Amino acid sequence: MDIGEMTRENAGLAPSEAVTALAGALDALGLSEPRPVLVLIGGAANVDPAVAEALLILFERLAPRLDALDVTVVDGGTAFGVMALMGQARHRTAARFPLVGIAALGTVALETRPSRAAVRVLSGAGHCGDTDWFGGRTSGKGARLDPNHSHFLLTPGDRWGDESAWIVAAATQLAGNRPALTLVAAGGLVTRRDVALALRAGRRLIVLAGTGGTADLLADGWRHGREIADFPLGARERALMQVVEMADAAESVAALLAQTFASTGDGKAS
Repeated sequence: MDIGEMTRENAGLAPSEAVTALAGALDALGLSEPRPVLVLIGGAANVDPAVAEALLILFERLAPRLDALDVTVVDGGTAFGVMALMGQARHRTAARFPLVGIAALGTVALETRPSRAAVRVLSGAGHCGDTDWFGGRTSGKGARLDPNHSHFLLTPGDRWGDESAWIVAAATQLAGNRPALTLVAAGGLVTRRDVALALRAGRRLIVLAGTGGTADLLADGWRHGREIADFPLGARERALMQVVEMADAAESVAALLAQTFASTGDGKAS
């Protein structure tokens, strides 16, 4: 799907402007070379503690493989839920893969950005530039940015979900002619929007069943052919999805990552 089409509805930018702004921001972050991309979407809050513990173990096991496969990981960038767990896993394993948090500018607390992380603000979010624009400003509101992410891209918007189209578009831009894959764990309404946009873009999904929320809803619908209210889950969407039980995730997800990312692709996971 065209990047401009994915971002036009909430950016206030013409499609050509969105493409230019996104490419320029990623280039400024040092992320211009195409690499395989794993997009992590899912719960930012209310993740069951036992599930969170299991996810952290999973991410720690996957981290060395992500390094070995030269993967860039993209998520929502805040210090909560699955995003914080991926950040912790990267830190604990001393992994070096780029971990790129993409969040709407108006939803995060700017003063919590990690000093070692590279940060860019997209045109349409008030400015397109580096951290000099922040100056000494503090928001006093918004979610904390995760301290273990290596890069942040702040997009136009002040509501949760305003970043969703940018996440899909950024993954496409980052991957170039390499594969991209989406991993879904837990999640609520914003995760449903993220999943819908990923499927609309033709991206393959791995759904972690047993993590709760949207992931379990999708897994149930996929397995039993059930419709999900206000969510597209036809034959095309089902063909792009693969459901993995959390109990089997360490081996199954690692195998899927190797299968997908060890080969070349066209920007969509094959």
